[in-house]
Amino acid sequence: MASFVFRRLLLAIPTLWFIASAIFLLSKLMPGAFGSAYLAQQEAGYFSRSDAASREHSYRQFLKTTGQDLPLFYFSITSAALPDTLHRVFPERDRAFLAKLSWQYGDPDAATRFFRSTKTLEASLSETERLQVQEQLYTIYSHKDAAELEQATAGIADQLSTTKLLESHFLESSAQLLASSPGYTYLFPSVQWHGSQNQYHRWLSGLLKGSLGTSLRDGRPVATVLGEAIGNTWWLLLVSVLLATLLAMELAILMVRRSGRIWRSTLLPSLFLLDSIPLFVLAMLLLVLLASPAFLQLFPVYGMGYYSAYDQNWLEQLGQWLQFMALPMICLVLANLPYLTNQFYQAVVAVAGQDYIRTARAKGLSEHRVIRGHMLRNALLPVITLLSDFLPALVAGAVIIETIFAIPGVGRLLIDAVLARDYPIIVGIVVIVAVFRLLSHLVSDLLYALADPRIRTHAT
Repeated sequence: MASFVFRRLLLAIPTLWFIASAIFLLSKLMPGAFGSAYLAQQEAGYFSRSDAASREHSYRQFLKTTGQDLPLFYFSITSAALPDTLHRVFPERDRAFLAKLSWQYGDPDAATRFFRSTKTLEASLSETERLQVQEQLYTIYSHKDAAELEQATAGIADQLSTTKLLESHFLESSAQLLASSPGYTYLFPSVQWHGSQNQYHRWLSGLLKGSLGTSLRDGRPVATVLGEAIGNTWWLLLVSVLLATLLAMELAILMVRRSGRIWRSTLLPSLFLLDSIPLFVLAMLLLVLLASPAFLQLFPVYGMGYYSAYDQNWLEQLGQWLQFMALPMICLVLANLPYLTNQFYQAVVAVAGQDYIRTARAKGLSEHRVIRGHMLRNALLPVITLLSDFLPALVAGAVIIETIFAIPGVGRLLIDAVLARDYPIIVGIVVIVAVFRLLSHLVSDLLYALADPRIRTHAT
């Protein structure tokens, strides 16, 4: 048994590495970043009071501190039409503009010079001059062909003084860009080696040391942020699964009894009706019926995590915690009860006609002992696999439940992190869920071995 567990752990390590690496790399490919939304924009709250140069300096300092100015991976394979320093261009809209110029005209050097001259010219404009050439600048950033670009640059040359145009080298760089030929440069690949100075290496090194990174929103370690939220989610999911499993098992036993015809005719339609109600609708119904002054205000809804725990013993804290968690738990139990009951019932019915069941009944054993001592144990084998996948899958339901009931848990934290583009938090949550899923599969294998001695003998 020990060797079996050891082999499964060895297989779980590369699986976890692959999942975590894929999520990290995919998160970096998503458009936008925390800094571009909160520091670089003119409407960025506190930073909107400063000028554009100060905002850009703060943004670049933030990128350097968080390592987002580094290349993504050890190497990159791009088109020869793109500049090799494209990953250093921020914010993202400027990077997209430079990439567009490089693809369109096929000369990365000419595109880079024109891009820099345009940004230099734009930074030197006064408010009055900016209003004069606003339409031409918009045409440059969104132009579709060389004719539009040439017309826009000519319009800027007519509106501005020659000194500013010469200082920024705007006309010279635009002429070089227009004279370049697209050719077929974009068809040739360009491989660039970045070494260990990249975002993935920094993240993986921290992960091997037990660090999940730092939150972009408040600068706290991701492990600390997850530790504050994971407790509520863990107990919500664990208690809900245990209650739903026990209740589904008892309902399945009631329906499989010889006198269970009445229960089947009553429970199966009810469970079918309950299964047709979406989770968020069920949550809203419970809120209206059991937490609203219009009907029965039996449970509080909002305020969990904000009440004070001072001068309270552990029993009072537990009672207050249960008041807020009762409705979410009831909602998850009701939402998953139909599926679990059906799986238990089908598993028990599948073994009800086996020879050893008929032998047990022929021996004169009571129906209670036949069902719980013979049927249920053999019916647990397919259910164990179901539960090993079921508990991690409940995280999706926890996102909805924690958002509706305002529970400060992992699901609500995930929503906040997605809205804020706090990618280290998102990757940390996915890594935790992946670890939990792999552990649940390992536990299911162990439960298989405990339920069936033949599997235990084969494993050893």
